[in-house]
Amino acid sequence: MWLNKLSDCDVQQLKKYRLADTADSESLDYSSLLDLKKLPETLLMLTGRIGAPNACVTSSILIKRMAFYAVIHIYAMTALGKKLKTEPSKLKLIDSAQDDLWLPGFFMNPLEAEDPGENRDHWRDSIIREVFADGLTPLIYLLKEQTRLKEEVMWENIAVYVHWIFKEIEENHQLGEQAAKDRQYIFLEAPGKLFGTVHNPLTSFFQLSKKGRVTCCLSFMLRNREKKKCAACPLASRET
Repeated sequence: MWLNKLSDCDVQQLKKYRLADTADSESLDYSSLLDLKKLPETLLMLTGRIGAPNACVTSSILIKRMAFYAVIHIYAMTALGKKLKTEPSKLKLIDSAQDDLWLPGFFMNPLEAEDPGENRDHWRDSIIREVFADGLTPLIYLLKEQTRLKEEVMWENIAVYVHWIFKEIEENHQLGEQAAKDRQYIFLEAPGKLFGTVHNPLTSFFQLSKKGRVTCCLSFMLRNREKKKCAACPLASRET
């Protein structure tokens, strides 16, 4: 395997999925979210920023936004054939401050790429481990501890976007076969240890695109949503 800088074309493609190429003094260090002492204050700040009624709702929205950290890596893996060599501790969330939705960009520095080498399966496992076990799962555990938000809600928030990015790749890059294999592996075959869990937390959401959501992401409780539920929300279907 070898390391290299991403090409300008690669970067432009990843920017479509919220990769940011610059950071500023207002950037939020991901490490502050993984610091038990700093997390309450950071959640309080984000609660006001996104117009959430409490930290539980904020946590759900935070994980929905953080799902794009997985999206960026999966796109690089399956569509570009590259592993992004990044460290969660150096990740920064960039707030565009242009709307109330809080759709942060992700600044990763240094940003290098590693090719699959001779063993793509091992290479793919290392990507999953670094994205989930090292990156997202620690935050999920901390948010559950802080707010009592169910892990199921947070993992489904992530699963929605994992499904979505694979569909994007299948439709736009003529990589249907590889995307289908990677999707099946991530959802059904990857062991829990790659996620930092006992069992694969995405498996129960493999049929998500066909059956619809199981849990509510709570976004209808945001100030700017005016109690409007998502079309796929299980609560909306119960009201009809």
